[in-house]
Amino acid sequence: MKISFILSSFWLSGGVQVIVEFANRLTDRGHQVALVIPGATVAPEMLKMVDNRVSLIESQVVRHASMTPWQNIRLLLSLAQAVPRSDLVISTHTPTTLVGLLAAHILRRGKLVWLFQDYQAMFDGRPLESWLMRHALRWHKMALAVSTYCQQELQRTSTGRIVVVGEGLSDAALFQPIPLALRPTQSQPTIFFLGDMRPRKGLADFLAAATVVYAKMPNSKLWLASKEIGQFVCQVPHEIIERPSRAKLIELYSTCTLFVSASWCEGFGLPPLEAMACGTPVVLTNSGGVQEYAKDGFNCLMTPPRTPHLLANAILQLLNDPALAAQLSHNGALTAQNYQWKDAVARFEAALHEVMH
Repeated sequence: MKISFILSSFWLSGGVQVIVEFANRLTDRGHQVALVIPGATVAPEMLKMVDNRVSLIESQVVRHASMTPWQNIRLLLSLAQAVPRSDLVISTHTPTTLVGLLAAHILRRGKLVWLFQDYQAMFDGRPLESWLMRHALRWHKMALAVSTYCQQELQRTSTGRIVVVGEGLSDAALFQPIPLALRPTQSQPTIFFLGDMRPRKGLADFLAAATVVYAKMPNSKLWLASKEIGQFVCQVPHEIIERPSRAKLIELYSTCTLFVSASWCEGFGLPPLEAMACGTPVVLTNSGGVQEYAKDGFNCLMTPPRTPHLLANAILQLLNDPALAAQLSHNGALTAQNYQWKDAVARFEAALHEVMH
């Protein structure tokens, strides 16, 4: 099959990495795949992840930070025109569903499918995207959701076929669980957070929780990794790791005392699963998509979002209970083994064949 994905950018993000994984692995399965992206959005880190057999097609109109409504319309039209004639055209991030509508139904570039990773809270205060999330499924043959949570988010307001395809662990061979007993002895517990400055990623909640932890365990230290860290106030000793390489990220997962995710909402939420794959105990918030793999008390400790005091209690519980930490570490590593890209891509491919026939 000839398959074209429409992206809203090719900047570094978890959602774009998921699209690249599907594109690369569909190429491995013999399909001809293209990524259609706005001009001037190619991040070098993302470019390195793309299989050289995947076509990268940029729109003639470039995307920049402050665009007028008219410039956005021109970009939308330019993206639609850039979509090659295909068997299947795949919308991705919700704003691209308008491009998909034009490309598939007006320009007749192929049958339209939606790879859905979003959730309602992502578009608070953004009426156009909220409207699209409620209505865009009607002009797609099918939506392929990365989690049951995403499927349910779309089902709340939309009618149409939605198939859960899931996700997998990228570079799975590099994620080797290191039992806590075999890790280097640390003079101070290290608490690892991976996220960015968007409020819904929960950095402020994490820092508030870490302050409570530090008051009771003054030898603790934070590792904060992000593609972009802005200004924030934190009295807890910390180290900032900006844009860590894949190898560095795995090193952080494998050597921290525990990993914490404080997101308010996630379509899937890969970082906690990656930490589990390294045998690291995990504390996380019930951000929706993590329910795909996270089981409170079995492979993680889970708290409600936006409750820093409960997050702090869970962190302290793990730091003070080595037996519980070891149990979560063991079960987390077993859980992570069940999330392989080959399975997600097989489900994805089967759904595309269903659309074609």
